[in-house]
Amino acid sequence: MRKLLYLVIIILGVGMWMGINIAKDKPLFSNPFEEKDIRDKAKDAALDVLEEGKRQLQKEVEKQR
Repeated sequence: MRKLLYLVIIILGVGMWMGINIAKDKPLFSNPFEEKDIRDKAKDAALDVLEEGKRQLQKEVEKQR
């Protein structure tokens, strides 16, 4: 029974580790608590702004039709 409990705890730990990495779009076995580099954060922010601008432009084009 004790071995089963240890196995469940290990599986939960590894599953949480991988789940956090999947949610952050990182490789499965990388450190989930590592912060992104400032360049990566800036790149992600710029891409988000670009996508939002594209959506707004498409909305405006649709209004004009």
